[in-house]
Amino acid sequence: MSEKIMYECIDAGSEYCPCYLAETNDCITCSHLQGKSFCDCNWRGVCIYQEYVWNNKKAKETRKSFNGKILEKKFIGKNLIIFKIAVLKTLARQLKQPGSYVFVRNPDKSEYFDVPMSVMYSDENTGEIHIAVQIIGSKTKSLIDLEDEIIVRGPYWNGLFGIKALKTTLNSNTLVVARGVALAPAVLVSKYLVKNNNKVTLILDRGKLEEIFIYEYLNKLNVIVIESDITSESGKILIEELLKNNKYELCYSGGSERQHKEINKLLLKFSPKTKYVISNNKKICCGEGICGSCAVKIGENIIKTCKAQIDSAYIVKKGEENR
Repeated sequence: MSEKIMYECIDAGSEYCPCYLAETNDCITCSHLQGKSFCDCNWRGVCIYQEYVWNNKKAKETRKSFNGKILEKKFIGKNLIIFKIAVLKTLARQLKQPGSYVFVRNPDKSEYFDVPMSVMYSDENTGEIHIAVQIIGSKTKSLIDLEDEIIVRGPYWNGLFGIKALKTTLNSNTLVVARGVALAPAVLVSKYLVKNNNKVTLILDRGKLEEIFIYEYLNKLNVIVIESDITSESGKILIEELLKNNKYELCYSGGSERQHKEINKLLLKFSPKTKYVISNNKKICCGEGICGSCAVKIGENIIKTCKAQIDSAYIVKKGEENR
């Protein structure tokens, strides 16, 4: 018998629920909208099936794309660009949550060029968001020459696993480790932890980038910042010593899958009770759970990781296979 994996949909109860998955009996949460004849969900909000019936058994409207005005474009070295973009104030408010991201693309390109980018900064008063784009392939290369406008689609929120653990951590000691372009989503994570009166120690690693680009976003935060190459022997010893000498309620890892696994090993050895939150590194293409590019197989369970919140430590421990 296969093990039942507990997970929740990040969009459940939002204005985008029920989504297209309800129409094809693929809802992440509702058992009725999975084709079953009984109610067996763990959702505590307004009944998703009832919302679906009230909406004439159709999905609600999906996120919209619109032209965002580029307020500033700044190159960090040769392969990183910081875009400051004017968006709707409502959207900026929705993107203040840790794990928020948007899809962006060149206005002259088709929807095939949509690429997900973590939100680094969001100001609902001015209607402004900041994203960091690492230039790698065709999609990101198409953004290099943009000066005036950029297509933005959002909001999306499943940029990290363990959001519930992060949001419920209060008045505690926390550790944030971020490397490379994953420095960007670590800003909203750190801000949220500080807002909840947590003490935050930040270990920052520029990785393959030419510099650490988030210092201006950390200036007003009362956090401890340590710069280190966490892949080096001295960097590993640093994390070990911090875990040995401090009682951390929560640890966040922003970086590669290998980084997640290495930090998880250290947590199991030196601080097994620490809650673990990680960045979502899965291949996200549509963000709506439709295309299947983000789907991973854990045991006999197929998980749509663009929408599903699942225990991060479970993912790291059990491993996964692409569908």
